[in-house]
Amino acid sequence: MITFERNYPVNFFNTDITGRLSPGAMFSFFEDLAGRHANELGWGRDNLMNDGTFWALSRMIVKVERLPLALEELTLRTWPRGTDLIYALRDLEMYDASGNRLAGASSSWVIVDYHTRKAQRPDRALANMNMLFPEKKALGTNARKVPPLPAGDHRITGLRVMLDDIDVNSHVNNARYVYWAINCYEPEFLGTHTPDTIEVNYIQEGHLGENIKIITASAADDTTAFIHSVRRESDDTELCRLRMSWQENRL
Repeated sequence: MITFERNYPVNFFNTDITGRLSPGAMFSFFEDLAGRHANELGWGRDNLMNDGTFWALSRMIVKVERLPLALEELTLRTWPRGTDLIYALRDLEMYDASGNRLAGASSSWVIVDYHTRKAQRPDRALANMNMLFPEKKALGTNARKVPPLPAGDHRITGLRVMLDDIDVNSHVNNARYVYWAINCYEPEFLGTHTPDTIEVNYIQEGHLGENIKIITASAADDTTAFIHSVRRESDDTELCRLRMSWQENRL
């Protein structure tokens, strides 16, 4: 199956203070769907671990059209789009029960050696399948590089990596960075705004027990967008960089 669909309910525990699906939960849904489809295609984690490798998400861009409310029933759809240099491309979409698209996403994945933690080029067999993949794109662009923090006023939010931040690959799960970034906003702002576009670059692995600082600044090119640089305090290594643009809620 080149295109894969699955239904997801929006449970109360998937929502935020607004009663809508939280951005972090949306990323978790997309991650789950991608993993299930890779497994169906014979490229799942267990398949790769036979060779001592695993999938790691490198970049992702999500365009939000509407965040669904608690108890809505969703249909999520995904398909691979082949390879681009070291990246394996995968697009994703989210629809409500009436068939309206709620979000579209494009993601770029790398295969990582479990022991050396170095990225590998996608298997030649995967690259040779490029002509079989759908030409359809969920967005007009692939996930791209997030710009660095601009000069000016910065806010710092601190946290410590806890056990429930860690996934089966022994590093911070990709969705956790989105949850962390959302915690940098005030409740009043979240109550009056909806994410428009979320872009994430995963740069280095985060690990259990590390102290983290998230440095936040307004994006240089957009007064309704913010850059978040997630850094390990001990050596100032940047683990993840996010760009979130927002729009005011419509009345």
